[in-house]
Amino acid sequence: MKKLIKLLILLAIAVGIGVAVGKANEMKQKFFAMSEEEQRAFLKEKIGDKVPEEKLAEIQDAIIEGISKARG
Repeated sequence: MKKLIKLLILLAIAVGIGVAVGKANEMKQKFFAMSEEEQRAFLKEKIGDKVPEEKLAEIQDAIIEGISKARG
């Protein structure tokens, strides 16, 4: 019985990790499909209240530059 419970817990953890990876990949694809203005707005919405305005601009520039390089 204990082996069954351990197996079920491990299975639940594995499924949870799989779902999280899938969601992260889906979000990455959506982010790559956005225009630069949409990406900046998205980043401002997510982290704008946590960092100063100057730092936000630096972060946005770095992320968008990285995405541009990844796109080719």
